[in-house]
Amino acid sequence: MKIREGRDTLAFFHYEDQLVLWTKVPHQRGELKGKLPYYIRQQLKLTSTQFRQLIQCKIGRAEYIQILKDKRII
Repeated sequence: MKIREGRDTLAFFHYEDQLVLWTKVPHQRGELKGKLPYYIRQQLKLTSTQFRQLIQCKIGRAEYIQILKDKRII
């Protein structure tokens, strides 16, 4: 994952030197509100449960790659 800071935080996920997906997170403190978590989750190709696990640091890079492989994204 490559991170680029600017007006917003941009995160780019690469696998085998290929850009697979990216997401944008605004700079703000506290919990993400409104539809923002939904949009980030969709960009990351995760279910609600997987997204919660990711936020809780229960999904690592290897597990995330397997999720994307299972969904045939990579």
